Amino acid sequence: MHSTGPINWTPMIVGFVAGFISRVLALRSGRSHFPGFPSGYISQIALGVIAAMVGSSITVSLAGKEFTAATFLTLAATQFRDVRNTERKTLEAEEQLILVGRGAGYIEGIAVTYEARNYLAMLVALVVSAATQFFGLWVGIGVGVASILVGERFMSGPRIGDVCEVEPAPVRFEKGSLLYAGDVMMMEVGLKGSRERYLQHGLAVVLTPKNPRGQAALWNVAQRQAIAHEAAAAVGTQKDVGYPEQTPLCRMEMPNATGRAGLTIIPVHRDVNRLIRAIKNTPVLESSKWARMPMTNPISSSGMGGEESSSGTASKPSPSAPTVRSAHVPSQEV
Repeated sequence: MHSTGPINWTPMIVGFVAGFISRVLALRSGRSHFPGFPSGYISQIALGVIAAMVGSSITVSLAGKEFTAATFLTLAATQFRDVRNTERKTLEAEEQLILVGRGAGYIEGIAVTYEARNYLAMLVALVVSAATQFFGLWVGIGVGVASILVGERFMSGPRIGDVCEVEPAPVRFEKGSLLYAGDVMMMEVGLKGSRERYLQHGLAVVLTPKNPRGQAALWNVAQRQAIAHEAAAAVGTQKDVGYPEQTPLCRMEMPNATGRAGLTIIPVHRDVNRLIRAIKNTPVLESSKWARMPMTNPISSSGMGGEESSSGTASKPSPSAPTVRSAHVPSQEV
């Protein structure tokens, strides 16, 4: 009867620990505010344990020539595809119960991130266990530390503060009822009581893109909804069901189409610095990350978004053709 030699459990243990630590470090609710309850943390930790165990077991199975076990472990890894659908359904159900929703784009980004982080934990465990198996314990530990740091940096992604300037702005009204955040017109507020609340308690900021990537992010409706959600989560909002005028709003400067955006909110905690930090920490969504937004007129004195001729003057659109202020082209994943 064939018998295998003694199994070296060290690679599996080191790989499992590295993969589990990678998942736990990424398990925080600072950006997406999810999970926010012990049950949510427990389910994610359990998935992290499974992912780390699967990743760390593959190398040991292959080293022991247990190819059947390795095949089953690979099949088990495919079950993490359901994590994305589960998170999406959970957040979509919660969307109906919060005053300032995340939006479909933000929800999809959170779901994709949770799925990817489980795969990342599995990959870290696989790499570390393989390094420990072939190069020894200390090399495996070094590879584990490096893998965790690289994985954390890879999963962080850009934020609004990287592509846009966020500055405080005064809350004011023009023509009696037109609400402005600085010089960005937001909406018409008809009720006198609501106008007084904005003037007494309201906060406003103006977002100015640093580059075309930031401009494309601001033109994305899902991105602006995510910004409004993060703003309300950071400073609160004096809003209830049935009061649309008091809803936090992030809107582009129109009809000038300068590429800038304004945000107004009636906060619970009137702290403009906290509001700016929350907006800067809002992640750039996948739907706006690689978008291209053609412009027929320059949006600033530097000519960002507009084409210049060889003489240095901005090109003008044909009089016979309608002027297109802005157009958002959905991005394609690469």
